[in-house]
Amino acid sequence: MEFGTGAVKITPSHDPKDYDVGLRHKLPFLTIIDDDGLICGDSGEFVGMKRFDAHKAVQKRLEDLGLYKGKEDNPMVVPVCSRSKDIIEPIPKPQWYVACDDMAAKAVEVVESGKLKIIPDYHTVTWYKWLRNSKDWCISRQLWWGHRIPAYFVQIQGQPKAEFRDNNYWVTGRSYEEALSKAAIKFNVHPDVLSLSQDENVLDTRFSSGIFPFSTMGWPDNTPNLQAYYPGTLLETGHPLLLGDPLGHAGTIPTRKAYLQRGELMVTIPRESLGVSDWVWDIAVYNRDTVFLACREDGGLRRYTIKY
Repeated sequence: MEFGTGAVKITPSHDPKDYDVGLRHKLPFLTIIDDDGLICGDSGEFVGMKRFDAHKAVQKRLEDLGLYKGKEDNPMVVPVCSRSKDIIEPIPKPQWYVACDDMAAKAVEVVESGKLKIIPDYHTVTWYKWLRNSKDWCISRQLWWGHRIPAYFVQIQGQPKAEFRDNNYWVTGRSYEEALSKAAIKFNVHPDVLSLSQDENVLDTRFSSGIFPFSTMGWPDNTPNLQAYYPGTLLETGHPLLLGDPLGHAGTIPTRKAYLQRGELMVTIPRESLGVSDWVWDIAVYNRDTVFLACREDGGLRRYTIKY
């Protein structure tokens, strides 16, 4: 054998490909690195060590036992955080998902029927390809900012603490009070014996942006603004965001036309720019140039052409 020992390690809890192997072969999922990057679990003398300190300690222990055979450089992909430049360690985490089968089928239908027009139309190939092979959408993110997920973990006084992964002990609500009321009814107990803690995860930014078109119009109330201005007429966005949120609330579509630009929209307006008192009167697209007709507070109309 020219390289390696012939033995293949499998770590289902710390590698995406090994995770799939673990599912297929029903392997145990053992987590040995905690949220602080320290060795945990049934790891003996290495518990509590930083991950790279543990790497050196394991090598030293193998040397002491006469089991170390050496090491060789091997080209490989190492995931690195774009912000901190730390090496990323995959760790399994409970996540929130949205079942997309029904939504995806409806999203395909609105384009096929012409209710939603995608411009340029060649992007419909991507639309159909992804939506006809859709998977559940993970909408939770472990970030410091964003819309916090409105889900609460329930603990009942006098009962053993429930397992965090047990879906039965989660309730949702627009507020703590609403979630508490739901929990009291669900478990048939008085609210005073319940303790709720909100999930620290936040919503995926694409999920959050998907509620923008109708949440700004007074939703969930059926306001005059919601009736008058939703759904919108034209959505302009980058083509990588095509599948951000194909359907709005209650199965509606957020816009009648989706215009996809090739990359980031670079705006250059000679001598002046759209001020805070401007509001867009109309938008038109001519040969890949976007023309904005803006109206100022004084009633004057100005035309701006954006090239990209």
